[in-house]
Amino acid sequence: MPEDKIIEVKKIKKVCRDKTILDIDQFSVLKNKFNFIIGGNGSGKTSLLNILSLVDQDYQGELFYKGRLVKKDQQNLELRRKFSVIWQDPYLYRGNVFYNIALPLKLRDIDQEIINKKVKEIASRLEITGLLEQSAHTLSGGERQKTSIARALISDPELLFVDEATTNLDEESIHFFNSHFADLVTDEMTVVMVSHDRRQIKQLADQITLLKAGEVEITKSINNFNFELFGAGIESPIAELV
Repeated sequence: MPEDKIIEVKKIKKVCRDKTILDIDQFSVLKNKFNFIIGGNGSGKTSLLNILSLVDQDYQGELFYKGRLVKKDQQNLELRRKFSVIWQDPYLYRGNVFYNIALPLKLRDIDQEIINKKVKEIASRLEITGLLEQSAHTLSGGERQKTSIARALISDPELLFVDEATTNLDEESIHFFNSHFADLVTDEMTVVMVSHDRRQIKQLADQITLLKAGEVEITKSINNFNFELFGAGIESPIAELV
């Protein structure tokens, strides 16, 4: 039985300053799965994630959400609100941690009592309750990323996009992310992750897509993906090997 596709792109081409960044005939995101996009530096991973998450709509080709064509000349606000993104370098707004985490719910006009409850719940799960009144600009790298994760998850997104979220973190923060992230994501959520961390991929991935020079080299389930193609153990960063 074929697995459900929540997002599919066809004939995607992204050109920047006369250089082709992406040239993908077809790519699908599986519903309710961890979909990993991997590849070396400059392979087009983040460019593809930006298109999938509707951050970038300046491209050739078609993007479908649940079989429906997403029109690039429209704002697609209702659809965007079903998406959340965790960036490699999270941008936090002025104000305290509570304000930053609560912002997506405030923009959706959620009742303040519900906001208070949900912020406290997600902060507890991410072990940042003691930081809620602290200015966001005084946080460490790991604390900033936890705040960013809380902000992305508080709206219960249908699709969560993660762009190399652990790249700039220390080993303790990376371990926390890898060991807790699957528990933070609900069964109804679909995740698209760009990552260089093979431990993370091994722990979380359902489907893996390898990009090379802006093209899809292979797409495999985790059970059929041969990491030995890269000639090193699972602990080695993929960036060193492709």
